[in-house]
Amino acid sequence: MTSSPLLWGKYIQYIRDGEGALLDPVTLDSVYLSRGEVSDLSAVPPTVTHHALAELGFTQERPEGDRREAFRDRLQQLDLDPLPLRISGLRVVLTDRCNMKCSYCFVETNTGKTDMSEQELADGLTYLFEANTGQDEVTLQWFGGEPTTRFDLMQHGDALADTLALQYGVKRVRRTVVTNGARVTDTMIDHFTRYRYGVGISIDGPPAINAEHRRLVGGQPADDRIGRNVRRLLEAGVHVGCNLTPTPANIGRLAETVTWIIDNLGLRFIYANTPIPTSGRWTVDGGDLARELYQARMVALGRGGMMFSVLDRAFQALDRRRPMLFDHMQGDRTLNAALLPGSLISLCDINFTEPEFLHTLDELRADPTLLGGIAKNIAPIPECGQCPALAICGGPSRNEQLLVHGGRPDSQMCAFYTSTVEIAVWDSTGVQ
Repeated sequence: MTSSPLLWGKYIQYIRDGEGALLDPVTLDSVYLSRGEVSDLSAVPPTVTHHALAELGFTQERPEGDRREAFRDRLQQLDLDPLPLRISGLRVVLTDRCNMKCSYCFVETNTGKTDMSEQELADGLTYLFEANTGQDEVTLQWFGGEPTTRFDLMQHGDALADTLALQYGVKRVRRTVVTNGARVTDTMIDHFTRYRYGVGISIDGPPAINAEHRRLVGGQPADDRIGRNVRRLLEAGVHVGCNLTPTPANIGRLAETVTWIIDNLGLRFIYANTPIPTSGRWTVDGGDLARELYQARMVALGRGGMMFSVLDRAFQALDRRRPMLFDHMQGDRTLNAALLPGSLISLCDINFTEPEFLHTLDELRADPTLLGGIAKNIAPIPECGQCPALAICGGPSRNEQLLVHGGRPDSQMCAFYTSTVEIAVWDSTGVQ
């Protein structure tokens, strides 16, 4: 599929094998074009196709001003605001100790820093439940390092969370843990079952692929052990999903990797991480990654599984005709933040060492507007106004801007999002 320059200064036109689709990157309206309509559209207007498109709202009137301003006006009309209302979930970073050393990990592990204390955990959870008094749900995700190395803190925190939920009238506590799965005991499985955990295990493919970038600290692979623990968790009825990170070892083999995860491990819920540039730049080809994720998604669906990635943002946006660009917060305008040792909160739950995102609990209580420090600057450069991904990417997040040292996105990030939109447009529009 190819995209042409903006049609009439405002629509993206995609052509594949003579057929086409039009996308309005501001309103997210799209329409399929047959071969005859593609040809008719290139003729001198007005043609039958021009009239038909006008009836659907695709007019030839040239837009006035910057398309970014038109998009910001639309966000206001839809009451979409990048400022978070409150923190509704915490990624609780219990420790930086880890029994594995993964080449791409964004966490600096085994530094000797002090683990979170019970008092720091209690203070952070109290803040969370206070901020969500009377709400339906808060979320807790245990994180590290390897969080199961401090399973005692997880047990303490889960018991305390139930007490605080009753005290502050919170109806549900949704719990997850992100783990490498190498150390799972019967006591842990019983605990996960009791509290209805979602367990996310980081696996990047079959042993030959996984072990290239994920090994125990001593250097040996742990794939057999992890596989046994996955089976034990599933047999106990625990909801287990897979966190899959694209790496140089599995790029070009993501469909194969997904097949192995579903067929050999029995995991049917796979989440593919987007390679945020922890070293300052992307290290993969963005367009190739988007296409591979789509292929892997189709493989998962064909095997009765589900694979989630940034592709789903594009699908949802086109299905609902509603922008999906505020990846720094939840759909209800609440924020998932990180609770760190030292009673610190990071507004970014991924890059949680960045000083610009760090605040004390007392600072956040005194000034809730500090949550705006994570808010996204929509379409920061003029090129964003000409981009098909305007309503799905909207430019780099605050985290990405800090990582690439400026407001201009990495070229591979742009390639990833524009390719994602092309795929979603054809998948959602071209088959209609």
